[in-house]
Amino acid sequence: MKINKINFIMLLLAVALGFILGWLLMPSSEHDKWTPDKISLYYNEEQSQVTKVEQPQTFDQILHLIIFEKGDMMSGGNPPLSEEEVKEMKKSAVEYFYNKPISIQINNGTGKFEKIKFKSILFPIDEKWNGAAYIQTTDSTYLYFVSRPSLDFMLRHM
Repeated sequence: MKINKINFIMLLLAVALGFILGWLLMPSSEHDKWTPDKISLYYNEEQSQVTKVEQPQTFDQILHLIIFEKGDMMSGGNPPLSEEEVKEMKKSAVEYFYNKPISIQINNGTGKFEKIKFKSILFPIDEKWNGAAYIQTTDSTYLYFVSRPSLDFMLRHM
């Protein structure tokens, strides 16, 4: 009888320890990785900031409006944007900013993969940019990231 109680208690402790270790060692979710710390809104060459703490409802609405494919890999080969192109995009755009850079791999077009880190994603609203999104690497270069539904199209049909 004593052995059964001891085995039961040991089993219970092992299960509890497994749950605790699993919870502590669980990697942060993919969603959390891609949730920005701050969002900048650019319109008519003016900029405003939105944070989860200060404007939670607006912050969440923006996150739901911008749809793009998140992942650890992107294809490359596109030349970096010039300062003039970035300035033009920021006349009407949304930009996600991250306190901790996000790491992804990029296929540089030669079949080789290169690991890069970025600190922001720029989503131009103007149709001129065809729904493209651009990442700003840690050395402040803007690179093509992904195509997504046009924000201008979505906003006109809401």
